[in-house]
Amino acid sequence: MMTNKLAKSSAALVALGLVLSACGGNNAEEGQSASTAPAASGTAGSATGEAGGWKGTITMYAQSYTPNSKNIAGLKQQTGLQDVANEYEAAHPGIKIEFVDEEFKDYTQTVRVKAAAGELFDVFWGQWAELNNTFPKGIAEDLTPYFSQPNPYIPGKATWGDAMNATVVSETKSPEGKSYNINGDYVATAFFYNKDLFAQAGISQPPSSWSELVETTKKLKDAGITAMSQAPDYDWFQRHFLSDFYAKEFEQIAGFDQSPGVSSLDQSVAIVKGMLNTSDERFMGWWPMFKTLTDNWKPDYLSSDPGVVGSNARNDFLAGKTAIFYDGSWLPENAKDANVSFELGSFNFPVLTQADTPYTTGTDVSGAVGGPNAAFQFAVATKQANSTMKEAGKQAAVIDWLQFVGTPANVERIVNEHGTFVPTWPDTKPAESMTELANQASNELKALGVGGSSPNMSKNMQRIFGLYLSGNIDLAKATSDVQKELNSAIKEYQSKNSVDLGKY
Repeated sequence: MMTNKLAKSSAALVALGLVLSACGGNNAEEGQSASTAPAASGTAGSATGEAGGWKGTITMYAQSYTPNSKNIAGLKQQTGLQDVANEYEAAHPGIKIEFVDEEFKDYTQTVRVKAAAGELFDVFWGQWAELNNTFPKGIAEDLTPYFSQPNPYIPGKATWGDAMNATVVSETKSPEGKSYNINGDYVATAFFYNKDLFAQAGISQPPSSWSELVETTKKLKDAGITAMSQAPDYDWFQRHFLSDFYAKEFEQIAGFDQSPGVSSLDQSVAIVKGMLNTSDERFMGWWPMFKTLTDNWKPDYLSSDPGVVGSNARNDFLAGKTAIFYDGSWLPENAKDANVSFELGSFNFPVLTQADTPYTTGTDVSGAVGGPNAAFQFAVATKQANSTMKEAGKQAAVIDWLQFVGTPANVERIVNEHGTFVPTWPDTKPAESMTELANQASNELKALGVGGSSPNMSKNMQRIFGLYLSGNIDLAKATSDVQKELNSAIKEYQSKNSVDLGKY
């Protein structure tokens, strides 16, 4: 499972796409409450809230999918979810769907406060890691029983769960095996490229291997075209390489704290044990390999902070000044908004081979940076968190509305209209610009990296990484500096947490 540090990083990714949240990890003691799912028949009428006689307003906070928003800064105008609501209201007289059009500076705190007051939204945006850990326990209904029942709005499937992405459902469950949301979209990362510049360099197809990627950037450079120009994000790229190189040790590393996922404690123990540190050749083994790629980049931003120069680098690409840009699944929408004059393409981080590096396990790690942590993650408030759910028939009506939203057709139309994320359900098709990214959603959520041991660790590792890639220090110096940073981070972690890492 994706966890604490890594899930937080994914949330940082989707902040660029207006998903403003930091995700937590999984802890068994933080489960939500469950209710018993009613038996559902194959007809819509028998499963609706209307059948129970309830009439009223269902409130929903849909985050980036909020339709016709006037109060959420930077959110594009969209109508998809409102169209779905209109269709539902027409079929269910007396029920009104009301979307919460409000921007929350601290969403997690908002959820805590509203739930404590019994005023949480009927349906609310909740990412799996927050529902499993960060949010107060008992605020979200366990939807697992409903997943094993038919959804009356998906007549071709025996159960609602059959229509969902099985990998996502399986790997985002709480430690006790419960699902607290329906999860329909995915944050992906990829190499995006300018097809016109590729053609100018005589390149007809995107690279499909690491060696082809390096050769492609060399061909672009030799043709007088800037292949890439951005600050290579250490936090992102370490996950691609380390998740591959250490794939066979993932369960061991994730198990040090005896809880699912890779926590800061797991990372710290792995560092102390000599696994995730420079005494293991794999830890720095990808740096020279990566430098063969960045040696073909324009050096402008190599030693810069990605957070500082990211917008400039992205604008260079959108202006047609560079051929390739590594970014998140929001880029096609950025390109559309910028009215780019070139045809945009994309390709995934390649699966490495023994010809590339002896350290590879051949694992597909194209999805190691992103994950099912976007905006189509909707939970249902419990009676404890929302006092109106005590009204006779309301909970059934809210679940019915969620079932109506949670069909492949509606997932596809809502997600693709937004244009920033990838729909994940089997019978959905991504937007054309996302086709190459869609398979990431079926990868296991087993991402590894370091950075959780100290608040400054990621920043310091980025600095050393940039100095090495830009040629300011050699590998020996970089290795020495990295180990010093790891040692310092471990010392700080043990001091702040009063923990003896040697006992693990």
